[in-house]
Amino acid sequence: MKPIQSPSSAAPERRGAALMLSFMVLVVLIVILAQIRYSTDTAGRVARNEETVLSMDLAIESAMLQVYEDLKSDGQSDSAAGAAGAADQAAGAMGGGGASESEGPTDSREDAWARPQRTELNEIQLRILIQDEDSKFNVLSVLTEDEDEADKALDRLTRTIELARKGTEAEIDNPTAQRMAEAMREFMRNRSQQPLPRPKLLSDSEEDEDVGLPLSLRELVGVDPELFTEDLFREFIDKDGQIVHSLGTFLTVWTSVSTPDEIADQEEQAAGGGDQQGDDEQDGDANGQQGNGEQNGQQEGEQNGDESGDGDNQGGGDSQGGEESTGGTGGQQGAPPAPGWAINVNTAPAAVLNALVEARELPYRFWENVMLYRNEKDESVEENDDPPLDEYGNEIVTHKFYHSVDDLSEIDGWEEIEPILQGELKGILKTQSNVFSIFITARKPTGEEQIGMDTAQDDIEREEANWQGLVRTVHAVVWRRDRGEGEVDIVPLVRWEVVDYVPFEVQDYPPRRDYR
Repeated sequence: MKPIQSPSSAAPERRGAALMLSFMVLVVLIVILAQIRYSTDTAGRVARNEETVLSMDLAIESAMLQVYEDLKSDGQSDSAAGAAGAADQAAGAMGGGGASESEGPTDSREDAWARPQRTELNEIQLRILIQDEDSKFNVLSVLTEDEDEADKALDRLTRTIELARKGTEAEIDNPTAQRMAEAMREFMRNRSQQPLPRPKLLSDSEEDEDVGLPLSLRELVGVDPELFTEDLFREFIDKDGQIVHSLGTFLTVWTSVSTPDEIADQEEQAAGGGDQQGDDEQDGDANGQQGNGEQNGQQEGEQNGDESGDGDNQGGGDSQGGEESTGGTGGQQGAPPAPGWAINVNTAPAAVLNALVEARELPYRFWENVMLYRNEKDESVEENDDPPLDEYGNEIVTHKFYHSVDDLSEIDGWEEIEPILQGELKGILKTQSNVFSIFITARKPTGEEQIGMDTAQDDIEREEANWQGLVRTVHAVVWRRDRGEGEVDIVPLVRWEVVDYVPFEVQDYPPRRDYR
């Protein structure tokens, strides 16, 4: 009989095939499971990040609404103060007395809105920084129909750009500043020839179709990316520890706002004033000069118009007339009213002030004396046992501020300025602000860095400069509109804009710190 072969005597080359097949299946399953877990973890992280961003947005929105209320309350108190001052002046005039000593509406760095604030909401750290746009130079002023005034505005714009980052590693030289200023004017005067699409705005003029106004300064990046780089519109710390501010800290296109109805009323008033001036020759040269000033201001308002997010039109006519007369900013008798882009002397940065007039036309260190005055301690304020604290927990010192432009007469060197130049300065300066930029930074600490509300100032600034944790900064622009009789509206011009930098407070004498 033939013996049966044992299974162990199978061919050697077929041994282990099932084991290898099982191992390969196991490896495939491991790879699939690892991919599933990785995808699930990634989706979970994305969901958690979206939840955090949503929480940040809700916290920012809550803080934004509170800022609206604070600005509105401040405007209502200013409106009441202006009404009281006007009543006192009228009573003094009827009684044959002198000018009233009552303070008119003013905005300065001593106001609550001007101090950066910190708070925490649902474990989201918030920092609120408000800058008044009236402290900046309005680039739309180069579009005025008066060529002499337009040239002056262009020179001021050039000097502002040159001084904006002077002394830092990002300093802009004079030739570059001139090219940038001329490019801005060319962009607005020949808007139809620019590569950027032109939106239809309420400020468009049928008489001059080539004039087009930008909705923000960042539009210039699309005009000439080599000249207007993205870094010009960001804020950062240079290698020497100095703060480099954005051009938006010194320039603006959002002041001198007015509604279409108000512009129509101004046109009717200007037309009526012109007819009356033509029929009434006995008023003399003084009244004639004043009528021309109102007409020039209204024309500048039409040229300097801009459309807001809610359909509000920006122009120079409305802001100049009511604000300068109620604010008590002074000015010479018979001089044209201040343009709509007048600058708040209480809050304007050093670069803006020094750019208004050539240095050789003013006494030595005049603007330095102006800034020293608003940094002096106000001795008339009584000391409080429980003084207010700033965002870092330091005691707030109350400083002086200008109640009106006439207070400049107290500054050393004012009497040495020519009377004509004094009148010009009073015409382009004021002490009240109506348009504000709101920066709200939300931060969610992650990882090892745990910056709390009681952390030292140097540590907080270092972490913010290095962008530690989850950070989101939102920028908004609002118009605080005084409707009279104590009624104030907050009109958004830029409702919500996410920016890619954390803004710094503009200080007259910023400290140099090492954030590296």
